[in-house]
Amino acid sequence: MSGAAEVRTLPVGAGSVLAVVLLVAVLTGVRLAAAGSLGLAADEAYYRTWSQHLAPGYFDHPPMVAWLVRLSTAVGGDTPFGIRWLSVVLGALASLGVWRLVIRLTGDGRAALAGAGLVQGTLFLGAGAMLVTPDTPLVLFWTLSLLALVEVWRTGKGAWWLAVGLSVGLAFVSKYTAVFLGLGILVWLAAVPELRRWFASPWPYAGGALCLAVMAPVLAWNLAQGGASLTKQFGRAVPQAFDPRFVPEFIAGQAALLTPLIGILVLWGLWVVARAALREREPGAVLVAATTVPLVAYLVWYGLFDRVQGNWTACLLPASIAAAAMGARAQPSGWLAPVWRLSWRHGLWTGVLLGLLVIGHAGLRLAPLATDPTGQLHGWRAAATIIADTARARGAGAIGTVSYTTNAQLRVHMPGPLPVLQLNERARYTFEPAPDPAPLRAGAILVVAESRRAAAAEAALRARFARVERVGSVERLWASPLWGTAPVDRLAMYLVAEPSGEGFPEIGPAR
Repeated sequence: MSGAAEVRTLPVGAGSVLAVVLLVAVLTGVRLAAAGSLGLAADEAYYRTWSQHLAPGYFDHPPMVAWLVRLSTAVGGDTPFGIRWLSVVLGALASLGVWRLVIRLTGDGRAALAGAGLVQGTLFLGAGAMLVTPDTPLVLFWTLSLLALVEVWRTGKGAWWLAVGLSVGLAFVSKYTAVFLGLGILVWLAAVPELRRWFASPWPYAGGALCLAVMAPVLAWNLAQGGASLTKQFGRAVPQAFDPRFVPEFIAGQAALLTPLIGILVLWGLWVVARAALREREPGAVLVAATTVPLVAYLVWYGLFDRVQGNWTACLLPASIAAAAMGARAQPSGWLAPVWRLSWRHGLWTGVLLGLLVIGHAGLRLAPLATDPTGQLHGWRAAATIIADTARARGAGAIGTVSYTTNAQLRVHMPGPLPVLQLNERARYTFEPAPDPAPLRAGAILVVAESRRAAAAEAALRARFARVERVGSVERLWASPLWGTAPVDRLAMYLVAEPSGEGFPEIGPAR
């Protein structure tokens, strides 16, 4: 980028290689400790179920997260720590990936060091790295794709396209969002005059063929399932009712996940690289812009119609932090200069502090929030024990549920041999052997529903079963050393029997 100067001042906490290494080591230790002490999030419990029945695809996502959990538990055991430890390690390696990306983009070792530190100051890693989600492998392979693309540019060696194809294919097997990475690569090649020669080379096409080969099992599984997973995910792209209030919510969510000061650095960095991409067609700037801006623009457009989940931009984290580091080589002037300098100096340590507060709150409930997403981590073991005792006392031969989240948590925590089966949305479970319907039809089932689904669940149960009796409820509790025991949710319990029809007693939606 023209006018760029080497970074002189580094963020507090990233003043040397030793400081960054120590920072990453300490944060990794904290995250590993939290990973072992906190209960599983609902989706983590769901992915654990997947990992016990490996398949080329699943209803909600491609299979990479299941393979990741299977590998992690093979080493660490079937515990929260065993499920998460590999995700935490990959979060630590994000610093290495950003460092390598920035130094190959700019040749500026100090900018690269700053990027390696700043990525650990975001809540994407500060809190997110101790959870395992499809974004975990997606970020890994998205980063490896960018690193391979930079080598294509810097070395001019066509063999790097094979690494690009492999990495992009594995990113797609992690999450379908990777289609935006493929789009970004095409934009990069078309927008940079010196790179257009690759369109006449066999190497990009060889990389593309390798990418398709990696993607093929997932695509074949989708075809065999009538496009179930692809339809579910890409069906979200169809606009619903116009509702622009979700756009500011999306922006606020990104500011929180990046943390506000690092968010300022990212915005400035993206402005710098976008300007360089448009004016100079500088390959590094175009690469960063082309692999971030299209997805952000799409999500802003999507936010005009529906809610955007904050984690949908997790894959952009390495490139966004690289942009922040590149922006430090072309610092702003005027009124923005002191804001940027404050953010640059203090963004890392304040972000780390926020991340530690989130982890602390997840374990200790530092504040009694009215709506608290970390509550999903607590109270399942005790609730499952009460549910199992009720089932035995009532003569139920199985536990039924009406949501994949409750189903997954009860499978993790249910004592004894009682099977746990979701009675609706059976398309989610094509990866495991179909349950024998005979004992389900002959005996009673104890059905458990979250409070927000209880009314709809009862109506759906009465439409399918001749006998439906509400037999009580069980509170899921969060025991905090600071605030005592607080209720998280009240799970309703129904004893049902004598289903109509034939086969598995599937019920309708319970939303």
